[in-house]
Order: sequence, then C-alpha cells, then structure tokens
Amino acid sequence: MITAMNDETGRLTGDEQKIRKTFVNYFKNLYSPPAHTTQTNQQHDQTHDRTNYFQTMQQGEWKLIPESDHHHLTKLPDYHEIRKILFQMGPDKSPGPDGVTCRFLQENWPTIGPDLVAQIRHIFATTVVPENWLQCNVVLIPKNNEPLSPTDYRPISIGNVTYRLLMKVIANRLRPYIQKIISKEQTAFISGRCITESIVLVKEVLHSFNSAQFKEKAFMLKADIMKAFDKMEWVFLRDAMAALNMPDKLINLVLYSFNHAKVTIQVNGMGDGFIIPTRGLRQGCPMSPYCFIMVMEMLTRKLRRAQEMQKIQGIRLARTCPILTHFIYADDLIVLGNADATDVQELGRILAEFGKVSGLTINPVKSKLWLSRRCDIQARQLVHNKFRADEAGSEERYLGALLTNSNSAKKAGTMLLEKLSAKLTGWKSNMLTHVGRLVLIKSVLMSIPVYYMSVEILPKGLIKKMESLIAKFFWGKTDQVRYMSFVSWDRICQPIEKGGLGVRKLKNFGEALFLKLVWGMISDDEKLWVQVCKSKYYSNLGFWRARNVAGTSPLWRQTVRMRDYFKENVKWQVGDGEKIHALSQPWFQGWQVASQATRDERRVKVASLFDYELNQWKIEEMTRLLGHEATTVVTQTVQKPCRIPGLGDKLIWNCTAAGKYTVKEGYDQTMIRMNPQREDVPWYFIWKWKKIAPKVRMFMWRLLTNGLPLAQNMHRRIHSISPRCTRCQLEDEYPAHCFFFCHASRLVWFGGNLGIRTDELPIDIKEAVKYITNGMNDDSICEFCYTLWEIWLARNEFIFQQKNFEPIGVCRKVQTWLRNREDLGRENEHYQMAKEIVPYEFLPGGWQIVIDASWDATHKAGTAFLVYYEGALTWLEMDNHEAADSFQAEAMALQNAVDWIQGTVQAVGSQRCKIFSDCINLVSAVQERNLENLPSWRSRPIIANIISQLHQLDRWIFVQHVTREAVKPAHEMANKARRMSIAYRGIPMASIMQEHSMGMEIDSRFFQQVQENPP
Repeated sequence: MITAMNDETGRLTGDEQKIRKTFVNYFKNLYSPPAHTTQTNQQHDQTHDRTNYFQTMQQGEWKLIPESDHHHLTKLPDYHEIRKILFQMGPDKSPGPDGVTCRFLQENWPTIGPDLVAQIRHIFATTVVPENWLQCNVVLIPKNNEPLSPTDYRPISIGNVTYRLLMKVIANRLRPYIQKIISKEQTAFISGRCITESIVLVKEVLHSFNSAQFKEKAFMLKADIMKAFDKMEWVFLRDAMAALNMPDKLINLVLYSFNHAKVTIQVNGMGDGFIIPTRGLRQGCPMSPYCFIMVMEMLTRKLRRAQEMQKIQGIRLARTCPILTHFIYADDLIVLGNADATDVQELGRILAEFGKVSGLTINPVKSKLWLSRRCDIQARQLVHNKFRADEAGSEERYLGALLTNSNSAKKAGTMLLEKLSAKLTGWKSNMLTHVGRLVLIKSVLMSIPVYYMSVEILPKGLIKKMESLIAKFFWGKTDQVRYMSFVSWDRICQPIEKGGLGVRKLKNFGEALFLKLVWGMISDDEKLWVQVCKSKYYSNLGFWRARNVAGTSPLWRQTVRMRDYFKENVKWQVGDGEKIHALSQPWFQGWQVASQATRDERRVKVASLFDYELNQWKIEEMTRLLGHEATTVVTQTVQKPCRIPGLGDKLIWNCTAAGKYTVKEGYDQTMIRMNPQREDVPWYFIWKWKKIAPKVRMFMWRLLTNGLPLAQNMHRRIHSISPRCTRCQLEDEYPAHCFFFCHASRLVWFGGNLGIRTDELPIDIKEAVKYITNGMNDDSICEFCYTLWEIWLARNEFIFQQKNFEPIGVCRKVQTWLRNREDLGRENEHYQMAKEIVPYEFLPGGWQIVIDASWDATHKAGTAFLVYYEGALTWLEMDNHEAADSFQAEAMALQNAVDWIQGTVQAVGSQRCKIFSDCINLVSAVQERNLENLPSWRSRPIIANIISQLHQLDRWIFVQHVTREAVKPAHEMANKARRMSIAYRGIPMASIMQEHSMGMEIDSRFFQQVQENPP
C-alpha cells in the first residue's frame, strides 16, 4: 500500500489522487515523451546518426542468423509446439488485465486449445496481434525500504497470458541462435552463461590493477545506464534486429506488439486510464531480455570494431590474455581502457554516440571509476574530466558482490550475518510450528548466502555463527526464553533418506557452489573469464600442474585448493579429438599428469594419434608418448575419434549420468563423503505419504531421532526435572515407554483398529516403528502415525492442562483425522490438471515408425521398431544390446529406425515419414539438435550421428513424442528382445503378433486423421 509520495513539486503528500496522478504523469513522460512527436528535425538527425552508426559497424565479419534458418523461425507454429510452451509456463503466475491465468488454459486445453492454436497461427501469418491481447498492467515494486519517488519503484508489466504465450513461442525459437550471435562479453539471459562470470572478471581486473606486476596506466568504468529498459528507442531496436539478420516477419511481429500496446499503471490495486508507449521494453515480456541484449550487442560490435581499427587499445592483464575493452551483464556495463587521451576520448565518443541513437545514456552520478596503481595525477584527471564519475570506495559492489581485495570473504560473511539477523528479528518463531520454521529456513534463510558463496569461500567461523542463528530459530529461541536443541545441527542437515531434514550445511554447500566455478574453468575454455584466468595463472603449465604463488588472486588460491576434487572424477569424452591435449588433460582411465613432458609434447592432441583413413590408432606414436600400458588402456576402452558434425570433445564428470557437474550433485557427494553409512530405518516413508499432515510428519521425525522433550531428555539437560513418566510414575519416560509401554498408551492401542500388541515390541523406538510398519499398507501407516500424534497431544494436555488421559477420546480423534484427510483428498481430485492423449498425426501415403527400448540394471537392453504404411503393419525389427542406461537404449532404438529409413524407405522414394517415441528427452534433443543437455553422456555419439542423418532427410522425416500407451506394441517387442536375447528383422509373423495380442492393423485410437501442416 503506497500511503505517501513526493508529488511533482517535491512536496510529500498522502492524498491518493495526487499519488496516482504523480505516477501516471511520470510514466507517461518516461514511455512517451513529447519530443517523440514534436521535434521532427531531431528525428531526422537521429535517423542520420543511426544510419552512420550501422554503416561503420557493419564493416567486418559478424555472426548472424543464417538465411537458411529463416524458414524455421517464421513457419507457422503447430499444435504440439504451442501446447508444449503453454505447459512450461507457471500455472499460477499473475494474470493480465483479462484475468485469465495459465492454469485456466492448461486445465481447459482440450476445449480452448484448438481455437488458441488457430489464433496464434493467424497472428504469425498476418503479423497483426489482436488489440485486447496487447493490454497490460504495470505494477510497482519498491527498490528500497523508504520509496518516496516514482524513481524508487521498478515497473513490472503483467500482460495477458495469450500475449506472453505468443512472445514465448518467438523467444524459444530464437534461443539457440541468441547463444551464437551474442558476443561472449554479454553474460545475461543466455543459457550456459551466468552472473558469476562477470563478477570474476571484475575481481580479476581489480586484482591486476593493484598488482605490482601490472605496468599499465588503465581504468575501469562501471557505467550506469539510465532507465535502460524504459528508454530504449524502438527504431534502433528494429535496426539492431535487422543487423543480426533476424527475419523481417519476426521483427514486424515484435515491433507491432510494442507499437500497439496499451499500458495501465496500477497504484494500490487500481488503474487510471491508458498510456500509449512510444519507446521502452516491457519488464515481464518473454522477448524483452532478448531484445535488450541484441541492442547491447550493437555497442559490443562498435567497441570491437574500434579496437580492430586501433582507435582504442583496451587492456591486457597478462601477455597471452585477450584484449579487454568491456563486458556486460544485461545493463550493467563495464568499460576498460588505457588512461591516455586516445582511449579516453574515443571511448567517451562511442558511449555518447550509442546513447544518442539508442536512448541508453550513461548516468555519471551513479557511475564509478577504478584506476590502476600506475596512474599518475594527470591520467586520473583526464579520466575524471571525461566521464565525470567518482572513484569507487572500498565498500563498492558490482552486481551485489563486494569488490574489495582485502578480506573480501570476511566482509561478505559479516554482511550476510547481519542480513540473517535482520531477517530473523522480524520473525516470531513461537508463532510457527517446526514445519513452518523449516519452510522458512529452506526457502528464505538458506537462499541469502547462496549468491555470495558462488564466488567466495566464507570463513568457517562466520559459517558457524550463521548456522547457530538458524538453529536457534528452528528450536524456538526468543529473547525471553532459552532454547534446547534436542537434535544436533549436523543430523538436521543430513539428507531425508539418512534421517535428516535436508537442510543445507553451509560449509558443504559453499564448496559445492564454488566447485561449479572450478568446473566452468576446466570444461569451457572458450569463455572470456576462463581465458583471462588461464592467461594469468596456467597458460604454460596447464590447469592441473599450476601452483599457488605469491601475488595470485583469492579466487585462484581457492581454485588450486579445491581442484583435486575433480581429478579422480573427470575425463574427456573423445569426439573428434581436436580439443584434448593428450598429456595435459585426462581422457582415459588411469591418466596422470606428465610432469617431464616437453612443451611440444604437451601440445599433442588426441586427433593426431588417430589415423582417420585407416580408422585405427597410431600405436607406435601413442606408445612413445603415453607408454605401453596407457596405450593398451586407450585401445581397449576409449571410443575412436570420429568426424561427425557437432560431435566435439566434451569434459565429463563421472558422478552423474548426464556427465555435467551440478551444485546439487556436488553437494550430495560432499555429504556422502562426510557420512557414507546408511541407517537401516525407512526414514523416507515419513515424508512420502502425502495423506499425513506435515506437522505429524515432523512429529514422527522428532520421535525417531529422540528429539521430543520427554522427561528423560529434559532430565539430561536440567537435573531438577524428574525423568519419571508423569502418567504412571513407574518408569523413566523414554520414547518407547511414552508411546507404547505406559499403561495409558497400551489402552489406546488396545482400543484401536490396528491390532498392535505392545508387549511384543522392542525397547528401541526406531526398531519398534520398523517392526510395526513392516508390511502395512498406506492407510494403516497413516492411522498409526495419527495415533502416535494424538497420544502425544493427550500426554501434553495431561501434564500442562491437568486434563484426564482418555484412551477412547484419543481413538475418536484419530478417526476424525482420517475422515478429514479422506474428504480433502476427494476435493483435490477436482483440481488435478486435465491430461490429454496426444494422437499420432496420420500421414496419407507416408510411413509411421513406432520405437521403444527396454533396459534393466544388468545393462541388458532390447530395442524394437514397428513400421506402418497407411496404418498397416509392414515391418518389424527387434534386437538386443548392452547399454549403460535407459536413455542410451532409447537412442539405439532410434538409431536403428533411422538406419532402416536410409536403407529402405529412401530407396523406395522420398515419401514422408514420422517416428514416434515416448522418450521426451530423446525427442527434444533430436528436434532441437542439441547435444549439451543429454541425460546420458554416453549417448552423445549416437545422438550426434542421428542428427547428422536426419539433417540429410530433414524435408521428409520427423520425430514426435507420444504417450507411453501409444508405443505399447514396440515396448512389448523390446521387452521380448531383452529377456530372451533375440533379434528379428522382417515382415511380422502371425505367431509373434498373436502372442502379444497385436493385430496386423494398428489400433485406430493411435492414428487419427488431423490437419497436416508441414513445416
């Protein structure tokens, strides 16, 4: 609720009408200033400036969207593409002005879907978007704790779901091209690049600036762009997209949606009229990030062109370091140069020219400068006079990270400690259950240090203090009440399957986050930040042999300490062998660093050890270089290099099937090393059964970990408290006594429905629970847990409220709980997402191939594909293989089908063909021609070969995902091939089809005649 605001005269007002008017006038001037419609001479000058800008920039070779791919980008989207994108969108995100949510469209897709698909296809055909789709609300998010001006609010656009869906279709199609055409200096909004890359670059530049070995007079400018998203000129955006060779049809469609938008500013939940923008991007539109980085790419290319023409020199941090002129994260621009008249004047001119033609001008008040230690007074004065920015202080930040070189980790940790304390001050733990506290810990408190730990290893002492604060909150400490920790923090941080609560242990999680940075350093040397680090620290010795020496940065010192984690778990998968250095990079089992190798030997690549013409290894040369034993290992275990398009060498992390290091897997590995033992207790069942209320599940966990405040536990901590059971006074109150052996509890179990005899139970509570639940069904386990819960509540009422312990009342409450949970389950059935069976697309006069695979833990796999022509089964192939995982088996099945197509169908004639698979990851990889995110790294060569083959057959062969039920005939055959280790190729025999209840004609429900829209 906005209750006060400085009006246009600067006076503080609480009048809602004046507040609303202030906001509307501010955004009207921001989005559609009068200058855009009155100053025609200025418009003419800007057009001339833009023309000159792009003419000078286009001299040179730049990466563009290929003309051959324009058809793919502009083709009419089909039913499956639109449906897939809609169901990827968050169902409960804020609705637009029409009030429709994604959930509504998803749940009613069978009814609404066909009309929505037809409308989007019509928009693609005409590049005209319905007017009501383009209306949007702008909601205001405060940037600070005391916002008193419109500039203190961030405008977020909330468009209609249909508009967001349309823009997301375009954005998804552009995504793979954006990765290729946007320069490596930009690290925002692009898959595979992240914010930490820019932070590392800035830290390494500042480390060099303060180093005695850096001899240059250089400066670094953190340039603040004023209202970057809101002031972008659409005309320049059009020119930028055209310069990147984006299809005219998509340019027109995107610009039409911007030009015809109607914006309503929402103040305190109410809107006031429409604003017609003439510039700016919508913050919240799926296309806005891509539009913005395409505009910033024009600045990158201008700076690079100036450097190529030697108008600016840039800086080098080391002899082999690439020349650095700038790098960008979204609108956070860093500019670097020599502190001399040539660089300073030219950089200032380029930034001013870019601001004039694009609308993205630099704000000198918020910009900051850093200068190297070699800069004298004249150099400093020259830079200050040109950019009019102040020098950065010792507490300056970039993208939220502290940039101080001395004790930066300690300062970051202290700041995090203050943030945690401030957050906890506003929370009252005694008003929350343990479940509520756990949710806040996992979702809020644990997320605070994540960003900072990505580039810093925090001191252990500060980590302990942070964990102590969180633990006190979990156990309910307040200023007035002392707390008791009944379960150790290390136990709480264990994974759920090992008896913990799955809370992250900050030390281990910080290491896992930092290892992500180390993984990036060894896996992708094409990135700018990796090239900078390599040139500074390991250009001669290589990554694995480089050492910590005096004067290296904190980042590199931590990297050297932690790189051994990867030594035993990484290796290069041989693709074409062109990237792997045989003596300095691990690529076979038992590989070791060759410490005595010469410089020339360290440069030998795997590709040079293989004879492609003879398709065999060069044994003599390998033996001389690697030794006899290593050569034998290579020839027996390493895949031969092959020159399949797109199949390059790839670094593999052995601990995951996908072969990529992830923070989650890295954290899990560190926890396994800490506690490799598994307890023989079914901990997971506590959290598995959704019919049990969360607070009851938390109670069960506390019971099994001896974390309840029973008399015996309290006596250990406060000796004045008696350990005796308050109800019977016969024994100490330990868990099994409280819930099973006390006479009051025995009466509850005697009167219950489970028939549990407590006299047969073990004394250990975990063994007792395990004994009782063994063989129970879900409903009985649910009743058992609720009975324990009600015994606990009745026991507490007896002690603290002096209420009688009534076993019959406890049993009644248990039954009430169970009835309520059943009613809730029936209500939830009405809100489940509607599931739609996606039919095959029947191709008149074409071929349909159904594929599937079967795999088991012994690595045996069976594959099968069935060929149909106009619905009639004409061919069957089934085979057995060895496969490392199920995805590799699925890839083998597809490979067999594609091989058959090339050898048979293509020979008959280029008739159209579709392949159907129930493996969505396989279909996505083939459709998107993407080898980077496969769930199995061992399948890369197979997928690469399939993509290469399909590229030759691209005009008439398609791969489509279908449901598991739809491939049932192929699955039956694959199962048979795996179990019986048989292979069959030929026309289907009647005996085989009858054995598996399959007719010669395919089931009509799987092939349905639909409108065919060939791409």
